[in-house]
Amino acid sequence: MRTLLAIIYCFLNLAGCTDAQNRSIVATAQENGKVTLDSLTDVRMGRAWFECKASQSGRCYYTVFNGEAQVRVFSLSVAEALRLDNLPAGFRQCVMTSEGKVSADCRAG
Repeated sequence: MRTLLAIIYCFLNLAGCTDAQNRSIVATAQENGKVTLDSLTDVRMGRAWFECKASQSGRCYYTVFNGEAQVRVFSLSVAEALRLDNLPAGFRQCVMTSEGKVSADCRAG
């Protein structure tokens, strides 16, 4: 039975019938060859894992958007991770090295 389910799942994957929201978002910035920001967001099955890998300020500042609407604002220290459930499908994010208000296109404002 497990083998049959594995085969069915394989065919569904080949046909593209999987959760389209599964994605990874990497944000990296460098200045003069030095990494000033490194962040990874992994979205799987409706759960998002945010991880601050490096930031020149010691913190990564996140703003999550649904279209133009701001959904969530938070910060993580370097090496810290956070799991969030029930974010809107297709959400967008901005990650900065300093605290401040940003628009949905990640411009300071």
